[in-house]
Amino acid sequence: MAYTEKVSLNGTALSFLLYECLNSSNSQEGFLIGDVTSEIRNHISDSHNDSARLDTEIAIRTVLPLPSVSLFYLPSGGIKEDFIKELLSNAASEVVGWYKYRRNSSLKATFRDKLISKGLQKYFVKYHGKKTFVTCNLSSKATLGGSTHTLIYRFGKINCFDMYEYIEDVTANLGEKQTGYKKVNRLSPHCIFNKIVKESKVSSNNANDAILIIQEAVDVRLIEEARIAAKNEATLRELEAEIKQMNSILAEKQAADLETAYNKLLNDKYIDKEVEMVDACIEALNSTPLIDLLSSPNIVISNSQNLTDQENSIQQIENNVIERSPSPSLPSSSKSPMLNYASALKKKTTESNTCKKPNNCDDLITFDVEEKPVQKPIIIINDNATCFGGSSPEL
Repeated sequence: MAYTEKVSLNGTALSFLLYECLNSSNSQEGFLIGDVTSEIRNHISDSHNDSARLDTEIAIRTVLPLPSVSLFYLPSGGIKEDFIKELLSNAASEVVGWYKYRRNSSLKATFRDKLISKGLQKYFVKYHGKKTFVTCNLSSKATLGGSTHTLIYRFGKINCFDMYEYIEDVTANLGEKQTGYKKVNRLSPHCIFNKIVKESKVSSNNANDAILIIQEAVDVRLIEEARIAAKNEATLRELEAEIKQMNSILAEKQAADLETAYNKLLNDKYIDKEVEMVDACIEALNSTPLIDLLSSPNIVISNSQNLTDQENSIQQIENNVIERSPSPSLPSSSKSPMLNYASALKKKTTESNTCKKPNNCDDLITFDVEEKPVQKPIIIINDNATCFGGSSPEL
């Protein structure tokens, strides 16, 4: 079966790695932290032949720098297992490789570097079951003026033939373009089946019932997964019902808040209107009306200084109007001279010779007319008058 291996390094991990290397005096060492995923894929060639291939991806998330060099290995290239165990402790299960930085040097791995890589790979296979372990060699160069710094790095590993080989690396925004969607790391179905077989504890001596035992273990596992899925579905339904209830409560609360705000706005407008009306009334009471005496009719200005009271300051003299007769049809009892419209009309008709029936002229109505002039009221205003109707106009 063909296989491919690839190292994936994100921008954050790469920047952290280069930062630690450039801040060191001459050399820097440390471990690479990440995950290793393997997946068997079926590739179809141009001749329509199916070929399975094992694709392994080593994803590096961060780095673990060491304070100095030559801490976990001997000058001969041997590994200090006790020191590594004490140094890594809980992080040993996430270690996928180590790195070595040398300033102004070649990226070619030395013989001691190869021995260290081989020793680390054997250590992690023995204690942590990791068959994939990579090595990263880094170097940097700077121009004479120090204006340009060149950083170089390369990944490699010890293959199954105990030979050191280089591995392709892909860095986001620095390597090949991401043409497809990023796939989620998932376990292969073969790994799940192998796990079930190991849990069933099938012995090699009882080969006849091995299939039945494995099938029973698979059924038990399916029942457990179905129970977990049903529990998750019930939890999901409860969460959806709770979300709907919270949405209804929130909608009712918003409606109540809007109604309260609307009522408050109406109340404020009503209060403001009442306040404006009160202010207008107060302003009207406090304001002084102006009277133009020159344009007022029937006003006589007196020069007398004797009238001081408010009632004597303004005297209105009204002439009594003689009552008119109640009706022109009623006979008048007054001794005023009578005006006989019938005789006048008869005389007129006699002169004009147009009256054909003189007897009709005696039936006309007679009424008294009394001519007496009606005098208009005269208002006398004293010079010392101080107020009109409770107000004090400024004249």
